[in-house]
Amino acid sequence: MRNSSKKNQKLFKAIRISSMVLLAVLMVSIVYFGSLPKKYDVYQGQTSEYDITASRSVTDTYETERRALLAKSEVAPVYVISDDVSLANTGIVEDFFHYCSELRKGNVDDMGMVIRNKDEMTDLLVKAVKESYNFDLPSDAAYTLANISFIDYEYIESEAKQITEMINMASLDSQGLQVEINEYCSHVKNSKTHEDTDYISSGDLVKVILNRLLKPNAAYDSKATELARTTAYNNAVSEPVLIQKGTRIVSVGETISPHMYSQLRDLDLLPNNSFNFLLLIGIIVYIAIIFLAGAFYLSRYEQVYVNDSKTWLTFMIAFIVPLISSRYLSSISPLFSTILFTAVVYAAYLGIQGGITLSILSMLVVLPMSGFNTELIFVSIISIYVCSVIAGQQNHKYNAATLIIFTCVASLTASLGYNLVTQSSTTDTFNSALWAVIGTGCSVVAAIGFQPIFELISNTASPMRLLDLAQQSHPLQKRLFLEAPGTFQHSMMVANLADSAAEAIGANALLCKVGSYYHDIGKLERPEYFTENQQDGVNPHDKLPVEKSIEIITAHPSDGLKLAKKFRLPMPIQNIILEHHGTTCPGYFYMKAQKEAEEKGEPMPSKESFSYKGSVPSTRESAIIMIADSCEAAVRSRGVHDVEEGEVLFRKIIKSKIDEDQLVHSGLSFDDLEKIVGAFIQVYAGFFHERVKYPE
Repeated sequence: MRNSSKKNQKLFKAIRISSMVLLAVLMVSIVYFGSLPKKYDVYQGQTSEYDITASRSVTDTYETERRALLAKSEVAPVYVISDDVSLANTGIVEDFFHYCSELRKGNVDDMGMVIRNKDEMTDLLVKAVKESYNFDLPSDAAYTLANISFIDYEYIESEAKQITEMINMASLDSQGLQVEINEYCSHVKNSKTHEDTDYISSGDLVKVILNRLLKPNAAYDSKATELARTTAYNNAVSEPVLIQKGTRIVSVGETISPHMYSQLRDLDLLPNNSFNFLLLIGIIVYIAIIFLAGAFYLSRYEQVYVNDSKTWLTFMIAFIVPLISSRYLSSISPLFSTILFTAVVYAAYLGIQGGITLSILSMLVVLPMSGFNTELIFVSIISIYVCSVIAGQQNHKYNAATLIIFTCVASLTASLGYNLVTQSSTTDTFNSALWAVIGTGCSVVAAIGFQPIFELISNTASPMRLLDLAQQSHPLQKRLFLEAPGTFQHSMMVANLADSAAEAIGANALLCKVGSYYHDIGKLERPEYFTENQQDGVNPHDKLPVEKSIEIITAHPSDGLKLAKKFRLPMPIQNIILEHHGTTCPGYFYMKAQKEAEEKGEPMPSKESFSYKGSVPSTRESAIIMIADSCEAAVRSRGVHDVEEGEVLFRKIIKSKIDEDQLVHSGLSFDDLEKIVGAFIQVYAGFFHERVKYPE
């Protein structure tokens, strides 16, 4: 039997892994093909028959390239200082003034007398400069240079050389050289050593000389120029022009220009036979991250449901349905989404936390097919939250009308708020709000309609399923009432205690209440062997060996589990049936066995052989029912009619459970246990209260 169970577990594990792989492949395929944009078979020069808008934001390669080439062409050539030209400029200025100085000295004889007059000296200097330096020196400049005093000459020579050195420090073309010469020469002071009006100013003389002697020292640097132009090009490319999502590319009746055609190609809106491997790889990575996050959450917080094959199938269906529908509905409007289908189903089975967590993951899977629409993200998160809070109430069944109305109002409000913040047009705001409400309403209504099917497939304790099981018309409840009335009454009292305790600590009160109704159904196999069902003081155990009695008593959890599986009770209730006695030992029969062994002089029996063969409570709800069951039985058997006495008894029972390690996996804290005791006291305070006696 145990080997068969292990084989079943291995088989289910293999099926679960296979289904996860299949689900992942299906998700990748749907998202990949759903993310591919619609293709338009158009060409340049054609008159468009479509209104085509950008489905996503991409780089406009045509405009980006045009701007980059324009930036490159606007870069001016790069010039650097030519050291050879600068040295030549310095040399020729020095040589010129040395040459002129020698001519001036040659015009004076040994006696210090002038040989030539001013005009003759001027003509000589003009002719000599022409022959030696190949430029015409203006007569007024030559007259001044040939005849000024030696002091003035030295001053002019000094200024010319100094200006030449300063000019050599910058890279200058012809125009720049002339501007610099004019600028520097404007600051040269005029000579005041003579009053001859035929002389020109010192600044003008230096200007004339330097304009004729100096050459531009700027040398064209082809490498630097090309580098500057390449840099300008790259800078323009690094700041690309974007085609914003929603931008109208082509309108009906427009002629498709080269620029438009390039934009359509950038947006991948033109037909081609290539497979987008990069997109596929991106989607595989994207889905893998979401898939792992969901698997981590389920294995961490919802392992009980994951280990049930029928529930696992339900979860897969609830995840796939909105994914497939969104593949086709997103083309109508990104907000026409069925994500809330998942929210309703998961919240009903897993509670608020599970509904919100897994629904958001479902939304993330759908996002690529909507072009990562930010409005869809905002509206979906708000709607998921409201929907999960309402549908995930574990203590009672949600009202379908309330769920539909509140969720639709939430999506409508979220859509309006988003469009008001983004300052959308009135038409866009109205359309978005309309599709948001339609998508929300359809999703929630569909989920509610599918609930009976999911209830039929799965084996979980949803509020709807629990409320159905709470009806006294259920076959097991009818049998319990007729065949084991004492157990039935006991179960009702345990249900009151468990319900009150669960409310006190924030556990699932509805599950505790319904679980209490069915926790002792195993006693239906042999109801007369349990004290509460015995009448007229007849106890069958008096005629049985203690070993047989303990076998019957400890078998009722496993017998109950068989009945629970036969009637397809939810897995959490099956766990409660199996765990409500944990691995405790029925004290009465164990003590009886010890007494018999002592009388016969036999070894004392082991406690393990007299213990229940179940497992310790794995949830708070299961632990609550264990404590409530023990307390109710103890109150009945001891005939407690006082609250104070009852409190002492409750604490003693709880302490024994702690000592026997029955609550180690329950998740109950000491604070929870105190609240449970308080809840039990409150229930029994009303139970012990005597009615007022009325006159006959």
